[in-house]
Amino acid sequence: MDMLQIFQIAGIGIFVAVFYSILKEARREELAQLLAIGGVVLVTLMVIRLISELFTEVKSVFFLY
Repeated sequence: MDMLQIFQIAGIGIFVAVFYSILKEARREELAQLLAIGGVVLVTLMVIRLISELFTEVKSVFFLY
């Protein structure tokens, strides 16, 4: 796994946390919740892609084609 991907996930987390706090203070709880859900979905898709790459690597180690 590349360090860039870890920093991207951390950056998304920081971005979501900051704007979530701003939206909560502005009494826009619905938008804050939507932003949080969107951040979770985005990070989940990134992690799923990384897990897929991991399984491909493991498969290539055990099945020599």
